[in-house]
Amino acid sequence: MRIAFPVKENKGLDSLLDEHFGTAKKFLIVDSQTKQIEEKKNRKLTSGESSCKTGVFAKEDLVNAVVTKCMGDGSQRNLTSSGIKVYQAIKDTISENLELIEKKELKLFHIFDFCQNKKNKKEGGCGHQ
Repeated sequence: MRIAFPVKENKGLDSLLDEHFGTAKKFLIVDSQTKQIEEKKNRKLTSGESSCKTGVFAKEDLVNAVVTKCMGDGSQRNLTSSGIKVYQAIKDTISENLELIEKKELKLFHIFDFCQNKKNKKEGGCGHQ
């Protein structure tokens, strides 16, 4: 399975997850079997032609799943409609969350888990509007 993780900085499997999926500058796509890593820029931020309907990943990225701490419902709908599963991160690093997904201990995002339900950090959200 190829799993994408939003990150601020590429430190391999020790990379910290970016707090919010949509504004992450880059993603690390990890092959769960081989642990090979591929870095991809966020197409929504780098493409001059991007819009709310632009997919974050191209078909050739072959992403099967995403692990993230926070995501808006539009991104979640776009990903799931493309057949990409969206898991809620529990830990801070890729390696920790990868271990949890392999143990089947990460849950799929539910509509009530989205960060917009708690718009500020004091309420436990990420500030996503």
